[in-house]
Amino acid sequence: MTRAASVSFPNRTGLMLYGMLHEPEPASARGVCVLLLSPGIKGRVGPHRLYLKLAARLVPLGFHVLRFDYHGLGDSAGEFDERQLVDMYNSIHGGRYVDDTRTAMDWMSATHGIRRFIGSGLCGGSISALLTAASDPRIESLLGIGLPSTLEGGVENFDRFMSRGQLRQEGRGYLRKLFRPGSWQRFLTGRSGYGLIVRSLRELLLPRRPAPAPAAPPPGQPPDNVNPLFAPAFLALLERQRPILLFFSALDRHRHNFAEKFEERYAERSAQIGHPYQVHLIEQANHVLSDPAWLAEIGVVMTPWLDRHHPPPAR
Repeated sequence: MTRAASVSFPNRTGLMLYGMLHEPEPASARGVCVLLLSPGIKGRVGPHRLYLKLAARLVPLGFHVLRFDYHGLGDSAGEFDERQLVDMYNSIHGGRYVDDTRTAMDWMSATHGIRRFIGSGLCGGSISALLTAASDPRIESLLGIGLPSTLEGGVENFDRFMSRGQLRQEGRGYLRKLFRPGSWQRFLTGRSGYGLIVRSLRELLLPRRPAPAPAAPPPGQPPDNVNPLFAPAFLALLERQRPILLFFSALDRHRHNFAEKFEERYAERSAQIGHPYQVHLIEQANHVLSDPAWLAEIGVVMTPWLDRHHPPPAR
């Protein structure tokens, strides 16, 4: 049975942060702590207790696991001023909680002597891990789940920045709806998004060979929704030879965005660096990986990767 204890420590502005520390048996401890960083505005437990389930897999392998609430979230002190959820998400994508993550590492070093970390988390947690790792060498590797590479655009222009993969996925959905009477009623009464229907079906049925994507929109073109901090941070980890393992649902928009708005745009630069990273797609999974089978698949892929880059202590 693993040991877990409630912990608290002040962040760099004096706000008290609260969390849980899971410790392995001393004989199996690897001297590495996995930071399960809060996903978006959700707390340290994660959706459907995801972070507890991940900790239950990581601790028996010999890893410390720290999960805590950022300031303004969960049990931790502080507030946030954003009125719209999209603004909160974008502030996280902009590095809002990098300092809190550094504080957590400072505390682990001071109290437990651990100075080696794996940055991890779902969605907003993984972007916080990436942005922290780009500037703090104590994070030796990145274990990202549903890593977002774009900013949120709001419901009113959600389809403006859809990737080609997302459009094809939408197109398949519209084809299935052809055989549902209720869908035709919605279509004929003007309640459907006709522009998105046309774009998605055209991409699905008449796909064009994509031209190489520019690193930024040309002058005079509509703005792109790519997070300007993402590529520099990710490339920085590649240049430093940091191990990276990314999990995506094959149906997740974050997977399509990463493929088309980072991998395609920076293929030449990544090839020049020459440091490989691993991407694993979980078929049919939802964004929060609520099916136990999907979590088990993460364990199967994750364990040998951890053993390779953070080996257990010699017997």
